[in-house]
Amino acid sequence: MSSNNSAVICLSHQLDIKNNLSFDSMERLKKACDIFHKNKCKYLITTGWKYKSSLDKPLSKIMSEFAQENYEISLNQIYEESNAKDTVGEAFFVKKNFFQHFDDIKILNVVTSNWHLDRAKEIFDFIFSETNDPKIIFYSIDGDNHLHEKEMQNRSIKEFREMTKSCKRGNLDEIYSKMLKYHTMYKD
Repeated sequence: MSSNNSAVICLSHQLDIKNNLSFDSMERLKKACDIFHKNKCKYLITTGWKYKSSLDKPLSKIMSEFAQENYEISLNQIYEESNAKDTVGEAFFVKKNFFQHFDDIKILNVVTSNWHLDRAKEIFDFIFSETNDPKIIFYSIDGDNHLHEKEMQNRSIKEFREMTKSCKRGNLDEIYSKMLKYHTMYKD
């Protein structure tokens, strides 16, 4: 696969108690950077907000800097999406902000953990469902085993389905209005 018409997004996970990238974050970033180089992607997209007070920069910036220092990706090839607070935000804000400026990207490679893959697919497929949206290809890493158990208890996909049940697939205005009204992380 060639191209300058593709991008890869590394879905953020979290930091450990010392504010270092978690195991899943490191593995996702490694896989995303491998895909970036192998597929000759035009952009690497990093995500994540400044989700704890001990941070002096958002998670998207921390991941961006790590990719620059360890995987030889230059800053001008990285798009940082710091508005994203979860998977819904990652899909929504990347479609709204990144693709508004870079509509020449036809393929979006999405990297996450195996325990998170089904939820990520459902959310991205709902938000990126218009005919002119890029083709989405999903990749997963073998995530931290104890996170599989935690994911089994996660109700966020049910909340996402409930939140978007009256939205037209891919309609950003409708999705965002529901996010602002019902999503606990984005409510006004």
